[in-house]
Order: sequence, then C-alpha cells, then structure tokens
Amino acid sequence: FGASTLASAECTNPVLKDQRKDPETIQRLEKAWSTAFSQGDTAFEACLLTPDFLEIRSNGKLNHLSDELALAAKHKGGVAPPADPSIPPSTVHIHGDVAVAYGLSPERMIDGKPYKSYFADYYVWKDGQWRVYFAQQTLFASI
Repeated sequence: FGASTLASAECTNPVLKDQRKDPETIQRLEKAWSTAFSQGDTAFEACLLTPDFLEIRSNGKLNHLSDELALAAKHKGGVAPPADPSIPPSTVHIHGDVAVAYGLSPERMIDGKPYKSYFADYYVWKDGQWRVYFAQQTLFASI
C-alpha cells in the first residue's frame, strides 16, 4: 500500500499532535525525524514526509520518498544515538505556510578524512500540520 494510505492510517505519534507555526514545533519535528530514521520508524516518516518528498543527498543522488523509507527501514530496531550537545538545534525560518530548518550535521569520516555537511529541510503547512517536502545535504571537508 502507498505512503498516503500509510500516512492517513498510522499518524498517531504524539510528536505530530498540537503543531503550531513556530520554530519550536519545527525543531521538535526535526529531532523526531532523526530519531525515527535511526530506529527505522518508516510509519513516522511516511506521516511527516509528503508523498512527493525529494532529497538531494550529500553525494548528489536524488532520493524520493520510497528511497528515504528504504534507507530508514535498514535501521529497523536500531537505537537512536545520544544527542550531541555540541551540535546546536536547527535554525528555523518560517514564511507563511513554508518553513526551512537548517544546520550542521555531525562530523563523519569518509576515506579517512573528516567531513561535515549542512542540511536544509523544507516544510509546508497544510491541514494544520507541517510536512517535509524537500531536503538537501551539502558535504564539505572539515579542517
């Protein structure tokens, strides 16, 4: 069954309730999305992401909703890593019914070299809730 069926049938996660058009709601959703991804919670992701979700990954690959859900599914039953206190919360800008949350992802090693990436997650307000419709990661070498 499709993501829209899943979204309408299983969107009971308390994090998705009582949303407002404020930065705190977006930051709460950002944290919940990260946790859901690391635990393989594809039901939560299907509720948060729009059916036409698109992401430009740090390697330049384009991922659609089905790709995102498949990546998350690989983490099914995983444990969310502890929050890194050195990483500040996302910065959020809201313009009417659109919001962007952006920030810096934790450093990771690629071919023995340290890299960081900027991320930007774009939300749209519809029917009293925020949904993510676009995301982008930009990778750069750490110095």
